[in-house]
Amino acid sequence: MTQNRTYRRTAGTRIVSAGCALLFVAGTLSVGATSGLGMGFFVLSGLAILSLANALGAWADRYTLGAAGLEYRNALLALFGARPRLVPWEEVVEVREHRSLRFGRLEPQASALFLVLRSGRRVVLDSLQDFETLKTAIQLYCGPRQ
Repeated sequence: MTQNRTYRRTAGTRIVSAGCALLFVAGTLSVGATSGLGMGFFVLSGLAILSLANALGAWADRYTLGAAGLEYRNALLALFGARPRLVPWEEVVEVREHRSLRFGRLEPQASALFLVLRSGRRVVLDSLQDFETLKTAIQLYCGPRQ
């Protein structure tokens, strides 16, 4: 595997983020128009700002897998000077699969990967497009460290 491949957040994740932002912005406008600048307006304004930041972040996240390692970058944060973060494959000591509970039972497929690094940090990969392809590529790069 010598070719780099970039993964983005799933369309569903991006749509839910945008929907939440729209809901909170509409709620803020509604409360502001009917009740004025009360406590409810400021709470909803804060939630609207946070959900807008989340939606923009979800649209801008990029994970690139290559021979050098896993690179995370956010196109929006790059405009403010944030540099991409690279995790070399040599730093990964363990790859853990996370399976969520659904109706009291574990899901058959993993829904997230946790890359445990030598430093003890964990890199979480979830809600990404082509997750099975991503999982297979990481298993190939990391080999027996699972």
